[in-house]
Amino acid sequence: MGTKWIHRTFFLTALLFFGLLVFYLSTAYTQQNAPPQGVPQKQQAIPLQILPKDNAGNVDWVKALSQGIIKPLESLDPDRPPTPVIDLDIVFKVKGELPDVVYPHYPHTQWLSCSNCHPKIFIMQAGANKVTMKKIEEGQFCGRCHGIVAFPLSNCTRCHSKPKR
Repeated sequence: MGTKWIHRTFFLTALLFFGLLVFYLSTAYTQQNAPPQGVPQKQQAIPLQILPKDNAGNVDWVKALSQGIIKPLESLDPDRPPTPVIDLDIVFKVKGELPDVVYPHYPHTQWLSCSNCHPKIFIMQAGANKVTMKKIEEGQFCGRCHGIVAFPLSNCTRCHSKPKR
């Protein structure tokens, strides 16, 4: 009878020890892999089906942002100051019959800081950027994002939106 009691005590002590060890290790892992202070925990993914679509059926990320369906982090660094949103449209005159291109800074600066594009992709001087569809399709200028992470280049009316006078 005495050895059964010793075995049970040993088994329960070992079980308690391993339970505490698992709890300690999981707590340490969670703290070590937690995002920096001020950065929210990982959110549930939003099903693409509920997001608004553009005229070609692609997700309209700008509309999803303005409707409050999504809220991207300003930065992974909680101490980084917020990026100013700039409401400025740049019009690129287009040769031929297509409407002119309007580049709206407002939706772009809701997502990105100015340094993402200036001066590496776009020189901040009127006429300094010789933008062509060929260069965009090759991944230059707007093609750095559009057709990759932003709406595809096949949706012409998203950019070619200003009728000629």
